[in-house]
Amino acid sequence: MSEGAAGDPPNALVPQRRDVDWRTEVARQWAAQLSTASYIPLARATVEQTLAELVDRVVTALDEPSTLDEIGREVGTRLVEMHATGETSLPLSLDLLRDALVQRFGHDEVHRMLALVAAIAAGYAAADRESTFVQQETLKKALLRSKLKADRELAASEARFGEVFTTTPIGVAISDLQGNFVQVNPAWEHTLGYQEQALTSMTIHDLFHPEDAEYLSAAYRELAEGGGAKRLSDRKRLLRANGEEAWAYLAVSVLRGSDGAPLHFVTMVEDITELHMLQARFRYQALHDVLTGLPNRQYFFTRLETALANFPRDSRMTLYHLGLDGFELINDGLGYEVGDLVIKTVARRLEQLVEDEEALVARFGGTEFAIVVWEQEKTPAVPDVVRLINELLAEPVYVGEQGIAASASVGVVRRRVADAEASNMLWAADVALRRAEAAGKRQWALFDPDRAPEERVESKLAAVMPGGLEQGEFDVVYRPLVRLDGSGLIALEAGLRWDTSENGTLEHDECLRLAERSGVTLSLRDWMVEQAWEQLREWHADGHQVQLNLALSPNQGQDPDLAAVIHQALDAGDVDPGWLRLCLPMVAISGDNEETRENFRFLHSRGIKTSLHGFQGSPEELRLLRELPVHAVRLADELVSIVHNAESQDQPEVRAICGLVPLIQACGTELWVAGVENDDQAQTWRRIGCEVASGPHFGDPLCSFDVADYLHNQN
Repeated sequence: MSEGAAGDPPNALVPQRRDVDWRTEVARQWAAQLSTASYIPLARATVEQTLAELVDRVVTALDEPSTLDEIGREVGTRLVEMHATGETSLPLSLDLLRDALVQRFGHDEVHRMLALVAAIAAGYAAADRESTFVQQETLKKALLRSKLKADRELAASEARFGEVFTTTPIGVAISDLQGNFVQVNPAWEHTLGYQEQALTSMTIHDLFHPEDAEYLSAAYRELAEGGGAKRLSDRKRLLRANGEEAWAYLAVSVLRGSDGAPLHFVTMVEDITELHMLQARFRYQALHDVLTGLPNRQYFFTRLETALANFPRDSRMTLYHLGLDGFELINDGLGYEVGDLVIKTVARRLEQLVEDEEALVARFGGTEFAIVVWEQEKTPAVPDVVRLINELLAEPVYVGEQGIAASASVGVVRRRVADAEASNMLWAADVALRRAEAAGKRQWALFDPDRAPEERVESKLAAVMPGGLEQGEFDVVYRPLVRLDGSGLIALEAGLRWDTSENGTLEHDECLRLAERSGVTLSLRDWMVEQAWEQLREWHADGHQVQLNLALSPNQGQDPDLAAVIHQALDAGDVDPGWLRLCLPMVAISGDNEETRENFRFLHSRGIKTSLHGFQGSPEELRLLRELPVHAVRLADELVSIVHNAESQDQPEVRAICGLVPLIQACGTELWVAGVENDDQAQTWRRIGCEVASGPHFGDPLCSFDVADYLHNQN
């Protein structure tokens, strides 16, 4: 049907090229109408192109009535296929096509248009029903696939849970809120020894250890009630089927329903009994002496603190600190196995001593023990306890046919509980023990509170002495040694001086005493030898020819490395060794100290002038004067004090000391004294026959920078 030549009917529907613009405009308006009715997931140009093709098909159908129904259904189907399926898409499409066709072709073909519109509507409806069905089937299949997938995943999850539940080595039990068992795994039965049938008549609460039952029951209730805790994790005791306790790590949580209400408890149990026993053993070993089984110092301190906090405030505590006397003789002479046997015997006897008392015995290590006693009416007095200690220890321990006895020095501290403090009591007892040991073997000493400040200061100084040496707080000072015949200076004796920051200046003897406590005796000696010899080199270089005297302590003189230290110092300079006088204490070369005597001879062979101090005139000492190359000997300070304090030179003690002088001189040895304070004392010693003296009368120790002027004035 189209417009023909001038004589053709006006309503002839024959497609002509000039109809293109009309079809394009109809397609554009149709696309615009559909865009307001539904979402078409195509580009606008594609939609318009498709609709233009449908307009062509509509015109073709009107032109060929036999194709009306087929083309109409095709147009309706195409609309559905392009997703023009909004609620008003079809009415809009039909109205637009009707108006466009009527406007273009008039009313002559109305019956064809109606047939076409009906066909389009039928095709659209059929296609829409098919599309809906397809969508429903697709959705149904998708839902079915999802359900099948969920069922498979659920089955796999349940299988995995079942596998884990069955094979895990951790016991797992599911119980209701009353504690009745719902399900347990094999590990639960293996861990606690219960068969599943036996658990049907029990609840989880029946497995709690009596001492932990109240705590665990309350914890389960709190979980069920939704308290602050979401789960319980703790180490507690459970009961095995055989009645034994089992330490277990418990992890408890709540299973809830879809409404959030609690339904079940899940209790997981890991048996840690062996681990707990091992840890308990480690704790015991950390707090007890391995050899004796007694508490060690750490545990003793903790128990002492607890006792002081809990005992009546007006009661008294007594602390005994014991040190076995001469125990190294047992180890060195009989071996460490015998020594260990004696230590264990001492431990048992000390426990026996206080078995009827409120007391604790401990081993502090080595040969030191401690006993703390809460004094009651029946408790013996301190002297009696000390006596009983040594009486028990004196009973021989037999090894084969040899009986071995021990003795102890004891430091004692008594405190009223209200006035006591654990660390202070231990410190005071240690101070008292050291004082008892200084008095000799098998002695005891009660802590003197009046000396506490002094003792604490000394302990502090001994502790910081190594740091003081490292930081350069020490100096070497020089005391003049003068001939009593008036010929002047013979040597300068090196000594130590320590300028402490808080406790003033300490002189040589005090430095040596503290050095013995702090363990830096040899370090101080080596430093002093190096400093003094270097200073002597400088004086000689400046033209001051003076000898250096080094007087050593017993420990410094007995050191096997003494000869090597002196040898190294001498080799470091160009001063002749004869300018050094080395003075060792008598006790360092007496007895079986053959190695020290060999060092003494070796140093003499190097040209060093060797001498001794602390001479008391015993036969052994006189013999050593004859056997060793001794240039001079200095009397012990005790003998010098006897002469200085004597009311008359005719006292027997003074005459005895005077009688030593010919014996000393007969050995070719000079006699020296120290501590001369005035001219009368100097003249007394000169009359006795002493050659060299030192002390305040001849000048105080000099600092190194003052020595040069002193030597210049001596010349």
